[in-house]
Amino acid sequence: MRARPDIDEELLDAALTWHFALESDDADWAAYEVWLEADPRHRIAMNEIALTDRIATERAADVARIEAIQPVQVAQPSIPRRRWLIGSVAAALAAAVALPTLWPSDTIYSTGQAQGRQIAIGEGVQVNLAPSSKLIAKGGDPTKLELAEGEAYFAVAHDPSRVLAIKAGNVSVTDIGTTFAMNLAPQTVTVAVAEGHVSVVPNSGEATRLDAGQQLLARRDGQMPRVTKITAGDVGSWRAGRLVYDHVPLSAVAADISRYSGKKISVDPAIADREFSGVLVIGDGSNMLATLAEIMALAYEDQGAGARLYSAASR
Repeated sequence: MRARPDIDEELLDAALTWHFALESDDADWAAYEVWLEADPRHRIAMNEIALTDRIATERAADVARIEAIQPVQVAQPSIPRRRWLIGSVAAALAAAVALPTLWPSDTIYSTGQAQGRQIAIGEGVQVNLAPSSKLIAKGGDPTKLELAEGEAYFAVAHDPSRVLAIKAGNVSVTDIGTTFAMNLAPQTVTVAVAEGHVSVVPNSGEATRLDAGQQLLARRDGQMPRVTKITAGDVGSWRAGRLVYDHVPLSAVAADISRYSGKKISVDPAIADREFSGVLVIGDGSNMLATLAEIMALAYEDQGAGARLYSAASR
């Protein structure tokens, strides 16, 4: 039985043990948190077990419709719940492949160019979604999210029994309670922490712990991520009408300007990796490109529905 390719039976069994142990009144939460933080896979395993437990119960009738799978019965007192859940994990995962239309559909939250949005996703998870952004709750599950476009600011109440997992581009973030922001651009993913800490895992690479006042910038071409300092008050600064940058590639800055201005801003490849540090006032988005060009001594060409940013020296 395997919930994910990187989670073996031994790890899944340990997650099952914790899943049931946490239901008791005298659960050792301190020991659980130590185990949870020891390996990023522990969070994933716990999330899979909790989700499967819920879905296997809710979808028992649907699973029974698949001839190759024996009907999953709701646990009775005479059936040890641990043994029932192990069977449910296998049945539910098989059902997810054999009958995908029976599973809950994704819940999509999106915003327009000049529209931010505050969202309560599940209990204790508050999200501020920036303009021109999209957040997806996979299968409707509030603990399995994907930032598909733009930027979001997350305030997550501390709850060791819940593991929030968020994917953006080639990066995954897991959290049990903190405040942080994520920004998805065509060439980069940025994660910045205002309070607490999160675990950030690139698709190819080891987990990185980010504490309050730290920011990780991961390039989507597979280059090594870079961690820098950030003032906690500048995390999610768009909520205050400004964008604060510290050594951020122009390609990422241009992506932000595109979202707020409604115009597709392209950057000459010769300067796309040049870094910008400074503050841009958002306003209605129309002056951001001109301000950036002035600060960086660059030139730009208005192209109607878009604009191109390039080095003034190349004119």
